[in-house]
This record gives sequence, C-alpha cells and structure tokens, in this order.
Amino acid sequence: MDLLIFMVFNFVIYSFLGWIVENVYSLITIKSLKKDGFLNGPFKPMYGFAAAILVFLNEYMEFNLLIMIMLAFVIPTAVEYLTGYMLKEWFNKSYWDYSKLKYNLDGIISFKFSLYWIALSFFTMYCIQPLLEKIFEKNFIFWSVFIPIIITCITIDFLFTLKSIEKREVLK
Repeated sequence: MDLLIFMVFNFVIYSFLGWIVENVYSLITIKSLKKDGFLNGPFKPMYGFAAAILVFLNEYMEFNLLIMIMLAFVIPTAVEYLTGYMLKEWFNKSYWDYSKLKYNLDGIISFKFSLYWIALSFFTMYCIQPLLEKIFEKNFIFWSVFIPIIITCITIDFLFTLKSIEKREVLK
C-alpha cells in the first residue's frame, strides 16, 4: 500500500466526513445546516488533517491506550486552535465561537469540544478506519486516480476562496 496515497485518501475522506459531521451537529443543535464555511465545497480540512495524523500514529506507531487517549485530545484540539487562530489572524473571520463555554481558550477551543474530539477520534480510528482501509485496498487503482482529482478540486476551491476574500477586502 502506498503510504502517501493512503494518507491523502484519509485526509480527503475525513475532510468530507467532517463536513457531514458539522452539518448534522448543526441540524441537531440549531435546526439548520451550517451555512458559513471557509471553503465552498463539502470539505473541512481541519478534520482531515487531525484524522490523518491520528490514523497514521495509530497505524504505524505502537502507543498504548492512555497515550492514544491523550493524542485524541491533543491533536484535534491543536489543529482546531491553529485553524481558528489562522482564520482569525489572516482572514479576520471566526467560523465558531466557544467564548461562552467554560474552559475555553480565546473562544477557539474548549474543554467540552476537546472531550468530543476524543470520542469522535476513537470512533473514527476503531470503527470507521477499518472499513475505509478495506475500501482503499480493494479499490487502490481507483483511489490512486481519484484522490489527486479531489485534491485538485480542494486546491481550486481554496484559491477561489482566497480570491473572493481578496475581492471583499478591496470593496471595503
């Protein structure tokens, strides 16, 4: 199995699943789909990065359960903080706000959601990931062709997003 293609596969799949999770969470909590996102397409790279890192560590390192729990807390929380911080600093935009929750840092991360990340990470690594590995291995040729196409689409979406932000800044 080609490790690079496999890790990019995980990034793409979990970026898409993250978009689904956010929309389902939004439907449950505020009874509507989440309207505002950085990218226009159905991908949340923050989820893709965190999941791909966790999958890699879980698959290729031999950590005990306690270490994996700590990593499932730290990695998604760190990715969420870095993402939120960069979006605020670089684009003057906040896509979520935890400032009303107890134990938050700059309104970007909160202890409550970090605990959610542990549960979501373990569900991902031990329930979803084994299925995805089988899908990947059975269809390696397909994914070897399809993943670069999806990455190209995400990159184009990112560039169009940057261009639209640039236009909005000029119009201000």
